[in-house]
Amino acid sequence: MTLHIVSKSPYSSSALTDCASSCAEGDAIVLIEDAVYGAVETYPEITERAPVYCLQSDAEARGIVIGKNVEGIDETRWVTLCTEHNPIVSWFK
Repeated sequence: MTLHIVSKSPYSSSALTDCASSCAEGDAIVLIEDAVYGAVETYPEITERAPVYCLQSDAEARGIVIGKNVEGIDETRWVTLCTEHNPIVSWFK
């Protein structure tokens, strides 16, 4: 059960799509920093593979309204996800 943390915008990086292609059952994805721009659109090819979470504070800082298939979370929930998953992989290229 891997936790994938994506920090780059899907409009300037392939990090989110690369992450999605490596997801397996039981994995989860957290969008942080500029990756929260990916929370606006629905990506069925991603949300069907793994639950997608978005750091609410990063979305609010960028004026992003989170889409229906993405769950907004706070820092406490992010820490909980980190304790529930092993390993944790950061996607930032």
